[in-house]
Amino acid sequence: MKISELHPSVRPYERLELFGAEALSDEELLAIIIRTGTKGKSSKEIASQILSSKENPDGLVGLNSLSIQELAGMEGVGRVKAIVLKACMELGRRSMMSYSINQRIRFLTSEIAEGYFEEKMAFLETEEVHVVFVDNQQGLISHEVLCRGSVNGVGICFRELFRMAVRVNAKGLIIAHNHPGGDPTPSEEDIETTKRLQTSGLLIGVHVIDHIIIGRGISFSMLKNGYMEDTQYEN
Repeated sequence: MKISELHPSVRPYERLELFGAEALSDEELLAIIIRTGTKGKSSKEIASQILSSKENPDGLVGLNSLSIQELAGMEGVGRVKAIVLKACMELGRRSMMSYSINQRIRFLTSEIAEGYFEEKMAFLETEEVHVVFVDNQQGLISHEVLCRGSVNGVGICFRELFRMAVRVNAKGLIIAHNHPGGDPTPSEEDIETTKRLQTSGLLIGVHVIDHIIIGRGISFSMLKNGYMEDTQYEN
């Protein structure tokens, strides 16, 4: 059955107009973006297929990591719809980043830090090391990409890391890196790097608050899980 043949009360466009976007399911929102169906399939059926296909076992979250080519290869999608989908996902990501920055985020708990870095790093295809520098109110001063590649190599960046902290007059910092495979469990190298970071920070008076490891939909705080010396978010 075509979307136009459905009763107005169950059509995605009409439902959004009447009840707001938050009332719609992932499938309905995706159907609106897709707009048109194909012969034998409505946009809603195509949306359902995208969210549950073997190429996309992670559903809505998985759309972030699918390439345009992979999306275009799904039945009923094609090049144009794939480009539109990627554009929508990127707009969502940027809006969350802009919100975090504009609201002058304060890193008062490990949960806030985890959520912040998850927005920016959960879907990176390669490993990266990011850092946020904070003031004495735990407010965000700046967010920097320290290096790309394995965190095992971050040792060569220690000097630059703390030079940057001094340059922006940071009271503390939170470092994060991602595990593209999805499992945020720390390796022995991750644990050793964390210890070295804290020791180096103490020597120059910069508080290394936490080390966050980002997976897919889950993250790991070194502080919260007892891998760091006694420290806290609020000073």
